[in-house]
Amino acid sequence: MWLDEYCFRSRGYGIHSPMLYRIVRGAMMPRHIIGTDYTLYDTLRTHHHIGKRTAIRLQNLYTIEGHSEWRIDELAGAQGLTILTPSCTAEKAREIVGTLKEGTVCVITPLGDCKRRRLCRRMVADHTSMSAEKPQMMLFFARPDLRKQHIKI
Repeated sequence: MWLDEYCFRSRGYGIHSPMLYRIVRGAMMPRHIIGTDYTLYDTLRTHHHIGKRTAIRLQNLYTIEGHSEWRIDELAGAQGLTILTPSCTAEKAREIVGTLKEGTVCVITPLGDCKRRRLCRRMVADHTSMSAEKPQMMLFFARPDLRKQHIKI
């Protein structure tokens, strides 16, 4: 199986995908929430004890990508953002990423322990579209216009 792997600076230099460049510049870099919607941020912080910076990035990703809904530890709809927290089981995570046809899945703390790292490596190998990785999260995109590649942010 062929897999591209690119490394680039967190500012977005060297990114050849316009979509991923927009995500890095608009969702990953800002230290504040873009827009007026704080519902995902509040839920992640209060109910799931996700760090402030990660919650801001996910709220911005939701806004920038124009997702219509979000779900935590369960598959969102066609244009939704699915967030898998560390409490999500490995079997459920593989099932969600494996059945992803449209939308985005975010796995929080992909480098947590060796089981979590193995799980994420297996999901990247099995995924048919673009995926991106930061130490705090791994993103899986399901779009027909994106070729299979794995990018380290």
